[in-house]
Amino acid sequence: MANRMKRILSFVVVAVLCAPVFAESRADYSEGILDRAEVLASAAEVTNRVYPNADLVQVDDATLCEYTPDGTGVTWSDNYTKVLTEKGRRQQQNVSFHFTLPYSKVTVARLEVIRPDGTVVPVDIDKQSKVMTDRSQMASNIYNPNIKVMRVGVPGVQIGDVVHVVSRRDIMKQHMPGTWEDYQVFELTAPIKHALYEVRAPKEKPLHSVALRDPVAGTVTHQQREEDGYVIHRWEVADVPRMYPEPDMPAYHTVVQRLLVSTLPDWETVSRWYWQLCEAHLEATTPEMQEMVDKLTEGLTDRRQKIEAIFYWVSQQVRYMGITMEKESPGFEPHDVKLTFTNRYGVCRDKAALLAAMLRLAGFEAYPTIIYVGPKMDQEIPSTRFNHAITAVRNEDGSYLLMDCTDENTKELLPSYLCDRSYLIAHPQGETLQTSPIVPAEENMVLVETTGTIDAQGNLSAETELRLAGINDNAYRGYFAQIKPEERRRYFEGVLKASVSAATLTEFELRPADMQDTSESLSVRMKFTAEDILVGEGDTVMMPVPHVGARVGIVNFIIGKTGLKERRFPLQTQIACGVRERLRLEIDPAIGSFVSLPEFAPIEDQTITWKRGLSQQGDALEGQGEFLIKVVELDPQQYLQLKESLKQIEYHGRKMPILTRQTGADSPEADVVILDRRAEYDLKDAHRWTETHYVKKKVLTYKGKKDNAELKLDYNPVWEEVNLLKAKYDLLVARAAYDRAIGQGMKLEGIEE
Repeated sequence: MANRMKRILSFVVVAVLCAPVFAESRADYSEGILDRAEVLASAAEVTNRVYPNADLVQVDDATLCEYTPDGTGVTWSDNYTKVLTEKGRRQQQNVSFHFTLPYSKVTVARLEVIRPDGTVVPVDIDKQSKVMTDRSQMASNIYNPNIKVMRVGVPGVQIGDVVHVVSRRDIMKQHMPGTWEDYQVFELTAPIKHALYEVRAPKEKPLHSVALRDPVAGTVTHQQREEDGYVIHRWEVADVPRMYPEPDMPAYHTVVQRLLVSTLPDWETVSRWYWQLCEAHLEATTPEMQEMVDKLTEGLTDRRQKIEAIFYWVSQQVRYMGITMEKESPGFEPHDVKLTFTNRYGVCRDKAALLAAMLRLAGFEAYPTIIYVGPKMDQEIPSTRFNHAITAVRNEDGSYLLMDCTDENTKELLPSYLCDRSYLIAHPQGETLQTSPIVPAEENMVLVETTGTIDAQGNLSAETELRLAGINDNAYRGYFAQIKPEERRRYFEGVLKASVSAATLTEFELRPADMQDTSESLSVRMKFTAEDILVGEGDTVMMPVPHVGARVGIVNFIIGKTGLKERRFPLQTQIACGVRERLRLEIDPAIGSFVSLPEFAPIEDQTITWKRGLSQQGDALEGQGEFLIKVVELDPQQYLQLKESLKQIEYHGRKMPILTRQTGADSPEADVVILDRRAEYDLKDAHRWTETHYVKKKVLTYKGKKDNAELKLDYNPVWEEVNLLKAKYDLLVARAAYDRAIGQGMKLEGIEE
């Protein structure tokens, strides 16, 4: 499931890291920008005592960038970083620079290690450097041979050394010609002692938008001046503490202190540019494409049905993979739709363009759309930094229907993990930045229904049916499509074991058999048994209730992300979703009568809804429950509130109905009475434990004798081992139990008559 979601994020965008500006236009800074003596004096003050929680410290950095009206330019960077720990030393054993042809290239002009005594050890850059294609993209079935990584080794670096790097980045081309933008992070996983960022902007192409987001108070100052036809912006950064990454936070560079600058006037300009980039490729249709559209929509009169027929064909029949070799704007520009149609493969922008073209052939007003999979983009700072492509169809009321055909197993037109995202439609008149709607939790549910019986001996026999909708259908379907049928069964055996520890899965059915058959929603039917589920001694026992819904669904994966006591950054749930459960258990009256049913206080706030209830209806126990997460992101305060709610949910989850049992002459209908029952759990670690169970029964009838004449200990040998430690019975019964146990391959350490 995790791999499937990662694939969705793989629309490759080259974030052009144009940076700062110089005191002199087009100056050569290959020997460095900063005053070495001053920096080393500052580095001497950097110690473990001053920075006790740091592995590295950025002592000083100067980034100077100059751009021209056409968006090309050059960036120089001069950086001094001091190593304080062994972890920091390992991190500094090489330095990496990412760039993409034909947009940019990187040159390392100087690399050296400066010892604490001032000795300078130069690094042979030609010998230690290697330029290679970024291999990480291959995990997403996409290959752009022009996405490069330059990695330079730093041999011999030691704790206490300062690593000094001077690099130059040449900006030779922009995605959107005649524009320039940059994104600088002023807060790192290492403390920043000092940094300088300067931009030399030509007066005929000035910075149109500037914003410092999530500022760390008192750490950044800005100055501006004019000189020789340029407007020079200078930001000085000092004494920024390190940041600590948190699990499931947004991409760190989007939530820490950062500077956004751009020459783009508005979002409509970006929208028109992407329209112009895509339009010729969308018009490259063929008669075969028209024939396919006619075939897919034949006999359909409903608008939605036509759209879905074309969508599912592109989603399922066009494989997600490709090579980026476009000429105009690689990483953004789609191939001709006829090429994608013929090859039956393409990356997200190719599939999005093909879907738009085929929908147009069917008479719909459709547009390629770029979307940012991550935190919402800044409305005030227009940018081309999108990282995925989808398709939009204009509805009859003027709104847009969004669709993502990237996933080959999706049932939903727009997966829930693309909700609350910034998107921009490619339109000839230009559209502004919009936010995709949050899919409500009610559309991303797992519905669970359990029916069963508990006999006089406390044995459970039940059937559970699960129906998955929305993101639950999409995520589980994508996961099950990649594993074998026996692995699917084992997964749900684990679900049952987590719900009822003694459960044995007896029947299992997953529908549809073909995971790519999206005409049928995903559903699961399970039959299972569990012996002696009642807990307690003597006349008073507790009855565990099989709440299967507490172990399935994306909602239960999300609450597993709440390990931190508190957070500085938001927790991304990404999806509003939930589980709703009903159950009915017929209880044999011979068990006894309920003396107490647990009460559950409901929880309702802006982020979650949790409800549970149990009631007795004649001889049946009926229950219902609901758990919804209603937001796609929780801020730090909401996170604390969620933690408190989860404590209450855990407390309620331990509650069980209590029964009073009748024994002996007072219980003429009973066949067997449990006189004593105990269970001990010895936890080895998070994944291993030993359970020791002791049960003492009194047989009252012939039926009770027949039912208990054999020991039946169910277990799964894949992950369990069962040992019978001691059994005390009538001699003939003990012999029968012994023979059966030996036949099952169990070790018997003690048998007593």
